[in-house]
Amino acid sequence: MAVLAHLARAEAPLRLSQVAQDLDLQKSNTHRLLSTLSELGYVRKEPETGRYAPTLKIWELGACVISAHPAKRAAAPYLQELHRITGETTTLSLLDGHQVLVLDKIVAPRTLRFTSRPGSRVPAALNASGLAMLAQETTPEPLIRMALAESPHGRDLAAEDILAELEVVRGRGYALMLKSKYTPGVVGVAASLPTRDGHARAALSASGPAERFTGAHLDEIIEAVRVIAARVANATGPI
Repeated sequence: MAVLAHLARAEAPLRLSQVAQDLDLQKSNTHRLLSTLSELGYVRKEPETGRYAPTLKIWELGACVISAHPAKRAAAPYLQELHRITGETTTLSLLDGHQVLVLDKIVAPRTLRFTSRPGSRVPAALNASGLAMLAQETTPEPLIRMALAESPHGRDLAAEDILAELEVVRGRGYALMLKSKYTPGVVGVAASLPTRDGHARAALSASGPAERFTGAHLDEIIEAVRVIAARVANATGPI
């Protein structure tokens, strides 16, 4: 699975030697694993270059998991309503360890828009949805430190500052990230949702360029995020 995940995250097909080096595997073991994945249809070998790349079979499996996820089914109409009210990109995310996993997204129709795709991941401490969910964790500090260490965008940030921000998030009931180091120029507003295990491991958010997220429009977005997140909790209970 490590080989398959590495190929899926790579920006271009990789040679066998590169996969072995990146994952600290012997070439013989790497060849055997790639051959097995190829036989199963999850990986293809480019005949011209000899490089390996994942096939769409991975996407098919991921699409099945995402479409069947109970949080996606429960929150889908509310995600659409938030998009309709704000006119901005709206996202349903989950907290997976120290990362935010994008589960569902509706992209704003305007020319200037922030785009990330379902299935993508962001360090939780560098994302409004992540802050909204971390604020509900009983011991968020280890997750914050892992998130900051993972990304070069977070290495000049202090975990203590993030912890202080989480206190603000708890007090007002939503997270607001005006100056993101991970996605410069993008503003995000997010509120957490209760899940079946009792933790806030899901969140609704609206995001877009800083030049649009100002004044009355920003106030309207904050109110919409807060109200609709509360409606999800009231209508569906834990998701």
